[in-house]
This record gives sequence, structure tokens and C-alpha cells, in this order.
Amino acid sequence: MRLLNRLDRELGEGAGLIVILDYDGTLTPLVSSPGAAFLAPSVRANLARLARSDRARLAILSGRGLADLRERVALDNVVYGGCHGLEIAGRRLHFRHPRAHRSGVAATERALAAALPTVPGALLECKGLVVSLHYRHVVPARRAAVREIAEQVLSRRPDLLLIAGHLVFDFMPRIGWHKGTAAQWMVSRLVRTLPARRAVIVYAGDDASDEMAFAALRGRALTIHVGSKPTAAEYRVRGVRDVQALLHRMVTALAS
Repeated sequence: MRLLNRLDRELGEGAGLIVILDYDGTLTPLVSSPGAAFLAPSVRANLARLARSDRARLAILSGRGLADLRERVALDNVVYGGCHGLEIAGRRLHFRHPRAHRSGVAATERALAAALPTVPGALLECKGLVVSLHYRHVVPARRAAVREIAEQVLSRRPDLLLIAGHLVFDFMPRIGWHKGTAAQWMVSRLVRTLPARRAVIVYAGDDASDEMAFAALRGRALTIHVGSKPTAAEYRVRGVRDVQALLHRMVTALAS
């Protein structure tokens, strides 16, 4: 309630709005297969209304690959950040981190592929600048083996960073860039495009990678953790349904 009242008050005073959202677990429920995570029509409709508003700027920042993310959201006037923000595109913004290279990630993908036949159900997903090791379909008794494989491969790759998510390990270049730095980059550019002199910044996410954004935006944004885990976010909502209600509330406040 505190969050909703704050949004109503600040947007009612004419402030602009910058919204940055995670995808999986925030806009869509976590599902058994990454390919099955689709936006509900009501969520897409509210995102579209935010994207069309002159007073708002919308960004989706995800560990998914950029092309996959754009295809799933499929809305104009949205800034898309793929691979934890290593690649960003939309609203005339174009960014690919100059020190993010495919070679180290490709070598790691090969090493993981060689080890994974010992763990039935493990799945590799290559996203260009990031490779993901999914273990949603690994029986609980074998999940420790997945972590052991991930840590062994990582020990031979000091140039890579391991980010643990919901039953997934993401390997990405260790270059000091993550969702926190990507969110700061987005905000610094989007705020210049708003007609209002003041902007409310909202960031919502559910995963460990989003904690980096919560920390980076502390004191500057309304940070919202989706779920019940310990968090650095200022606010908390229970799940995707609450995020949907929050989107609707923001759209309504902008229109009033």
C-alpha cells in the first residue's frame, strides 16, 4: 500500500516515469521450460500503454538473449536489455559492451557440454554473450552435481562470472557489467528524453541478478523485489499477479 500511495502521489504531481522490469518471474511466472514463458494478454496490454505514454519510458532487462527478449515482448518504444544488459537496443539506443566477447563463453559452453551427459535433465542454452546452464529438470538429488560441474568449469575461466538464478547458472564475461550498471546506463539516457523535469524511477525483479540493480539504484529508484527471499529492495510484492496490478496502477495514474 505504501508503494501504491507513493506512486499515486508522485505521478499525480506531474512527474515522469521510468520503469525497468525483469522478465521471468516478474512479468511471467516461472515455468518448467524457459521457452514456455509468455506474457499474459493483460500484461502485454498494460506494457503497451506504458510504452505509448509520453510521460513514461519502459525498459525490460533480462538474462535472456536480446533477440529472444524482443520477440517475446514484441512492443515498440521499449528499451530491451539482453544478457544482463551486455546488449541494449530500443528507442534509438544501441549498446553492446565493448569488452564482452563470445570466445570465452563459447569455450565454456563446450566444457559444460562435455560434462553434462553425467547429469540427466541438465540443459545448456547459448545466448551469444552468455551461456546458461538450466537444471529445472534435474532430480533434486543430482542438483549438487550440477553446481559442482559449474564451479569446476568456472575455476578454469577467471575471465567469466557465474550468476546463480532460479535453477540456472549464467556464465558471462567478468567485465564489471551487470544489471545494476546496465540499469544506471538506461536511466541516465532515458531521463533526458522525458518532458517532465522530475522522474519517478521504478525497478522490479525477482532474482539474484536483480539485487545488483537494487543496490545500484538505492536512493534513486523505487526498487521492488518480487517474492519472499531476503532482498536489498525498498519494497516487496508477493508475485507476478501483484506486478500486473502495479502496472495497471501506473498506467491509470499516468492517464489521470
